[in-house]
Amino acid sequence: MKTLRKNIFMKLNMAQYQLYSSVNEPVTVTRCPIDCLIPEYGPEAPQPSHNQNSAFPFTIDYSYFINDISSKRQPSQLREITRVLEKLPPNCIKFGVGVPNVLTFPFKKISVEIITGENITLQGQELSDALQYLPSVGYRPLIKILEEIQDRFHGPQYWNKRSIIMTSGAQEGLSKAVDMCMRCNDSVIMPDPVYTGAVDLFRPYDAEIIPIVQDSCGMVVEEIAKVLAERKRKMMPIPKMIYVNPTASNPAGTTLPTHRKREIYRLACEYNMLILEDDPYYYLHFEKENPVSFLSMDTEGRVLRFDSFSKIMSSGLRVGFVTGPITLLHRMELHMQTSSMHTSSLSQVLLYKLLSHWGKDGLISHFMHVKNFYKQKLEYMMCAINKHLQGLAEWYEPNGGMFLWLKIIGLNDAKKLVTDRCLHKLIILAPGYALSANAENPSPYIRISYSIASPEEVDRGILLLAEAIREELLENIC
Repeated sequence: MKTLRKNIFMKLNMAQYQLYSSVNEPVTVTRCPIDCLIPEYGPEAPQPSHNQNSAFPFTIDYSYFINDISSKRQPSQLREITRVLEKLPPNCIKFGVGVPNVLTFPFKKISVEIITGENITLQGQELSDALQYLPSVGYRPLIKILEEIQDRFHGPQYWNKRSIIMTSGAQEGLSKAVDMCMRCNDSVIMPDPVYTGAVDLFRPYDAEIIPIVQDSCGMVVEEIAKVLAERKRKMMPIPKMIYVNPTASNPAGTTLPTHRKREIYRLACEYNMLILEDDPYYYLHFEKENPVSFLSMDTEGRVLRFDSFSKIMSSGLRVGFVTGPITLLHRMELHMQTSSMHTSSLSQVLLYKLLSHWGKDGLISHFMHVKNFYKQKLEYMMCAINKHLQGLAEWYEPNGGMFLWLKIIGLNDAKKLVTDRCLHKLIILAPGYALSANAENPSPYIRISYSIASPEEVDRGILLLAEAIREELLENIC
């Protein structure tokens, strides 16, 4: 059916519908009654022009989500000059900028050899850009490439309604979003177990953390619906945000299936919530098809998506980016103007050069290389787990990422096992209590990362873990 499917809206109470996937076939999902609208994408649909009028008018009152401190932030007049400079010819006379002269910097050329043996070189204007201040939103040529990447993997984004801001890893983006939205004692929905870096952002606000239990497919949506309905019935405050780590999550290794994401998005629409889609492991999934993201479903402007190059390029580059409604991202930019000012110029320009050198096919090839690397790492880990921990632990095999979530059979609390007995055997593990939405509660779980250890270390380490578990169980019996 060769129609302009990008402009077609579909009610989600139809028997089946299609969502965008970066593979060449649409993803078919089963029926679930939903009253919000989600666009249908097809592989034959032409890509929209970036200056095209949006088919998705965002009508949300974002002032509801912006706290008092954030609403008082005003643009830095001096930082705004950098926006003007981007649009002026290079021969303009720059009396108004308080920046150092690049001629005083001790760098003539920066060259980096990539894994293929080729060199990425920064010199001339690109070197000047890499060594100088940038606008807080980031390096425009890099942002342009990232827009194309988002269009490819998450469907046409209509960039007159959404935008991208560069951040120092996804963590800075999350931090700015939380500082923009949270008021003291606000509530937030989170998976349990959860990435501790997210929980730590909410704690200074004395936030009410609403933990949602996970199974092998991530957050149980029925529990979210139950919590929200109960709070509405009791006239309790409804959370403004849902935090999700949807693909190969840290620490549980779970991946939310499309039908659960669809239902979560419906609940966000019904209860007027934002979705913080923290997805640094998106490109490390082991499935044939890329996951369907919340961003690809977002017709109301409710999703802030946090991507990171830390897991797929280099954690030391400290480059991430946020995709979301222009209104919210501009407000986050004001936060950055008074803190980090902007993500590392050198990292951004270097990444731009690499992505330009690779092109789309080269980038996909790199993603596949990294995916296959971690998939093999997982295979080594699962072999050792099945060999040494049968009857001692329970687990489910993750379908991406770097983490395995284990429940120790017969232990109510694995804290001593991890922080004492295993440590004496020189095995470093993450205790489950530290990754719980409520770290005060005992936990029989542990998190194992399979990203670094060699196959020999994996087998030996899991064998030693099995010994430690038996010793701990025996001591508890005695």
